[in-house]
Amino acid sequence: MTHAILNLKTDDCRHAAYVARPSPLGNPYAIGPDGDRDAVIERYRHWLTARLAERDPVVCTALLGIRPGQPLSCHCAPAGCHAEVIAEMLDGGVQERLRERGNPSLRYAGIGSRSTPEPVLQVMRKVAHRLSELGYTLLSGGAAGADSTFEAGCFGQKEIYLPWPGFRHLQGRHCVTLPSAEAFRVAEAVHPAWKRLNDTAQALMARNSHQVLGADLRSPVDFVVCWTPDGCESEAARSRATGGTGQAIALADRWGIPVVNLAKGKAVLERLASFVA
Repeated sequence: MTHAILNLKTDDCRHAAYVARPSPLGNPYAIGPDGDRDAVIERYRHWLTARLAERDPVVCTALLGIRPGQPLSCHCAPAGCHAEVIAEMLDGGVQERLRERGNPSLRYAGIGSRSTPEPVLQVMRKVAHRLSELGYTLLSGGAAGADSTFEAGCFGQKEIYLPWPGFRHLQGRHCVTLPSAEAFRVAEAVHPAWKRLNDTAQALMARNSHQVLGADLRSPVDFVVCWTPDGCESEAARSRATGGTGQAIALADRWGIPVVNLAKGKAVLERLASFVA
């Protein structure tokens, strides 16, 4: 087993993935009411297998956030623990299977900072127009700057996810208001300081869940096109400078969705062209 299992009370767990309750990966079964230790671990195995089979977006996103070889932390070690089931599945390649893609969905997320420079906005408008010509559906968030520019360039299908009704006075058949309860839980699984966010910020982060994973949170986009000041394209590179767009970038990275950040210059357009081709 490549993932050590640590005890939250006795071990240094600062760099471990927390998998105890109330984590999405916590065991919903308790010793006593639901059986002895071996029984609740086995029940957890069946529970987790079922969540993966239905591609539960919250559980899968949490599982995809565990880094290779990262220790797991719970309250049980050295006694038997449901974390052993998680470690076995990780070693068995569950993350790679979750990230596998079939045929392209012809859907992409066009997002980015409200302060995107005008020359980049011009590129975004052209990208959106060209992707519309190729039959792609745009998923975006209705914010000023990058979001609204992608929407302006898109003349085809689009899904504009709003954090609350009346956001920027946007309305129409393309607008989807109120992120789902699952979208909030997906956002919580990704954000590094969820509890510090106010209700407004949490709604914006939850909206990002839909931008990347679709209305049902089970329909990932083919790629993300964005702009952030720092050129971030992965969860590991996310920083304060990335801004709110970092939430969508991190979620996409977990799911193995390519991110094209236009801050990296014209060279990334060649990479974007390769995805489309």
